[in-house]
Amino acid sequence: MTMAAAAQPQVTWLERHHDLGIIKEEDGKVTCQMQVVNTGTAPLMIVKAQAGCGCTAVNYPESPIPPGDTAAVSITYNPAGRPGQFTKQAIIFTNTVPQRTILEISGNVIPTAATLDKQYPLRAGALRISQASIPFGELEKGKNKTLYLSAYNASTDTLLVHVTGDKPHLHPALVPDTVPPARVTALTVHYLPGHAPKWGLNTDTLTVSSRPLRAGNDPSGTADILVMAQVIESFDNMSDRQRANAPAIMADCGDRVDFGSLTLGETAQRTFTVTNKGKDLLAIRRVWVPEGEGITATADRQEIKRGKKATVTVTVDTSKLQDGLLNVPLTLMTNDPVNPRMTIRLVGIIDK
Repeated sequence: MTMAAAAQPQVTWLERHHDLGIIKEEDGKVTCQMQVVNTGTAPLMIVKAQAGCGCTAVNYPESPIPPGDTAAVSITYNPAGRPGQFTKQAIIFTNTVPQRTILEISGNVIPTAATLDKQYPLRAGALRISQASIPFGELEKGKNKTLYLSAYNASTDTLLVHVTGDKPHLHPALVPDTVPPARVTALTVHYLPGHAPKWGLNTDTLTVSSRPLRAGNDPSGTADILVMAQVIESFDNMSDRQRANAPAIMADCGDRVDFGSLTLGETAQRTFTVTNKGKDLLAIRRVWVPEGEGITATADRQEIKRGKKATVTVTVDTSKLQDGLLNVPLTLMTNDPVNPRMTIRLVGIIDK
């Protein structure tokens, strides 16, 4: 009875990490086996197994493993649509103490041409990049944000990569900047909206370049990546008193300025006024219209005292309008916490 009470299974793995090496995506799923030995004195049971993600599957023996016997756990990796280097884990639960064992597989997937074109459509020489733009969306001043893109070395040589376009509000980096064949690097972009040059939409261009370490058939090249962010003001920390005294914007044109009927080639001008209906100073952060539409808009003052007005002048060059219509939004960005972005639509008909 004493000997039976002392009997315990013991799990011993011959390896806990297996390198699958270079895998071609077109060859499909790859399986390896991890050998386990019961070095205890009682039957060993594998209770369950959990794969780290859906690309990995685990199969294990369900029958007891007698003392001294060996069994195998199979781990299968599906490389479809997953180019580059990978490391995946599987957790094995047994009737031992401790119960959990982590097994790991790794490798490097050589993608098909179709996968490269789909997942890395932008080219900078032999470096393939996942997308041509980085949209940060809305960013409140004082709240920084970091985004990244992935890039893949589709050549047979090591690539030296570099990114330019650093500005006070924009800090890009490629890590690592030396990329072996069939490996991935990350373009990391840190955005500081407090240092952005304009309120509202800010656009910047980053240039990524790559060149092979050795002279050969792999090309050098560059690619431009557009970075976009809407820089807005945060009113979250305003007190009740500050809100009660806050500025308030009102436009005498309502929600649109109607230019009426215009002749193609004509340059037309209209004005409207905005009034500060609040108590504190109203600051016009930006008067903004989309570029390339032949429209300019300016305010005659940037700060408006209580009860005072500012005049906004809008000039339209009809020769640059399309489809015979004027239908463009104008945005007034202010420090009014209730209406920080007022949109006024500019409308009209162009007579050809």
